[in-house]
Amino acid sequence: MHPSLRIEASFIQGKAGKLFALHYAPHNDTCKAECFVVAGSFAEEMNRCRYMGTMLAQQLSMSNVGFLSVDAYGTGDSEGEFRDATWAQCYDDLLTAITYAESMGYQRISILGVRLGALQALQIAAKSEKKICRLVFWQPVVNGQTALTQFLRIRIAASMQRDEKPETIQDLERQIESGQHISVSGYEVGPDLFKGIKTAKFDEYVDALAVSIGWFTVISSAERKTPRGDMSMIERLRTTGTTVDHQEIVGPPFWLAHERTLVPELVDATVSYVIQSE
Repeated sequence: MHPSLRIEASFIQGKAGKLFALHYAPHNDTCKAECFVVAGSFAEEMNRCRYMGTMLAQQLSMSNVGFLSVDAYGTGDSEGEFRDATWAQCYDDLLTAITYAESMGYQRISILGVRLGALQALQIAAKSEKKICRLVFWQPVVNGQTALTQFLRIRIAASMQRDEKPETIQDLERQIESGQHISVSGYEVGPDLFKGIKTAKFDEYVDALAVSIGWFTVISSAERKTPRGDMSMIERLRTTGTTVDHQEIVGPPFWLAHERTLVPELVDATVSYVIQSE
């Protein structure tokens, strides 16, 4: 870690409980400094993405850009249990984080949306009264149902390995709809969180958006391309007048790897975008 980095850890009060906040202050204080607030990913993906966030925070801080990560209620080092988390509560906690950044004197607040967090970031920018400077997306999930299906397949695969009674996506969804929690890789997902994610889509917020977007897609090789659904959404955003700077970065899917996997090229490209487009 660079000796001049200023890292401040604290607990701030959210609507449901205390939230753990980690702030990387700009290298040189200035009233014009921008702060990126993190809208994190979901369940184990959030942990797998943390160090990439740390790398970005360090580089942004040295470039006089602030970085604030606040764990939502029931996640990380914040109060509460994951089973009690809801989509609406995550939304409120992100608003709390933005308000906290404002209280520290930042005049420009932007959001880094990682995976499913991009949906929450878009929702904040389009629907809240907060003035968001811009959005940066890392491998955004444009449809919550897709993320849930991938998540549930983890449980189905684990059950098959243990030779347990076969389950289907429909079986698990019926359990949720009946009010039960379901456990996937140690994460207990409740009905409110499940339903909130399932119904969240980029489509809901596109027409109300008035901020620019830096959209970063990680592809496994130069021969691969951004998923067609993502490209369609990018084009739709552009047709509504939204400025979208889309970049493809070659690297491994760090949000999926069980062991720490880094894509420093993504961090470098993000910092360059942030600095050059100020």
